[in-house]
Amino acid sequence: MVAIDLDGTLLNSRSEVSVANQQALAAATARGVHVAVVTGRRAQSARKYVEQIPCPVTLISSNGALITAPSGEVVYRNFLPKSAAQQVLVISREYRPYVAVLFDVPGRGQVVMQDGAVSTGPLGWYLAQSASDLEQVTDLETVLNTDPVQLVFGGPPASIEPVEPLLAQSPAGPYIHLTWTKYLTRNVSLLDVMNRACSKGAALAFWAQRCGIDPSEVMAIGDNFNDLEMLQFAALPVLMGNRSPGLGGAGWPVTLSNDQDGVAAAIHSYVLS
Repeated sequence: MVAIDLDGTLLNSRSEVSVANQQALAAATARGVHVAVVTGRRAQSARKYVEQIPCPVTLISSNGALITAPSGEVVYRNFLPKSAAQQVLVISREYRPYVAVLFDVPGRGQVVMQDGAVSTGPLGWYLAQSASDLEQVTDLETVLNTDPVQLVFGGPPASIEPVEPLLAQSPAGPYIHLTWTKYLTRNVSLLDVMNRACSKGAALAFWAQRCGIDPSEVMAIGDNFNDLEMLQFAALPVLMGNRSPGLGGAGWPVTLSNDQDGVAAAIHSYVLS
C-alpha cells in the first residue's frame, strides 16, 4: 500500500496532480499496490483531486476521521464527540474568531463559524473556496446537536499557537487529539482538534488491516506535522523535499519536492524498481 498526503505532497504548488504522479500511481496499481490519499482536507474538498487519479483510490480525509473506499462506501468514522467539542469551545472562547466546526453534512452547514470571525482565519479561506458550505451563527455552542467531524483553529501562528497548551492542559485534554499543519512561509497554521484516538496513522492502520496488508508493506509520503503518525506507522516513511522544518525521523528517506514530482520519484525508487 502507498499512502500519500495531498497538499504539499501529491499536489504541486498550483494545486495540480501532475501527469508524472498520475502515471506513477497507475503503474503501481497495475502491480497490485493499493493507493490511499490521506489528507487533512474534508472529503468533499479532496474528492475533485482524487478523481484525477487514473486508478482505484481510498480516500482518508479530515486527518483520519473518515475513510471512503474506492467503491464510494464510507467504511470508517471517528468523529469528535459533541461533549468534547462543547468543552473545547467553552475553554477556548477568546479564540472563537479563529475556529470552525466541521460537520459531515452536505452543503451549507458543513463548515460553521461564529459571527465576528476574522478574515485572517478559516473564514477567509472558506469564503474564497467553499462559500456554499459555510454557515455563520450567533453562537457556535448552539449548533452542536450532533458529533462534529472536528474543530479547526486557523490563522497566523502567533494568533493561535497559545490554543494548543490551553487545550492540552485543560479538562478536555484527555478526550482530544491535537495536530498541527504549518505553512510558515505563508504565515498560516492550522490546529485540528480531533477525537482522542483519531489521526492519519490510526485510520491508515485500520484500512491496511482491513485490506490484509502488514505495516511492513506500507509506504507513506508526507510533508507536514499532521502526517507524522502516518509516517510512523509505515515501514517506509518518505519525506517530501519541501517538508516542514523539523519533521522527520532517523534514517527517513527524502524524495524530491512537490513541484518536482516527488511522489512519482518515490514510487519509481521504492515500488516500481
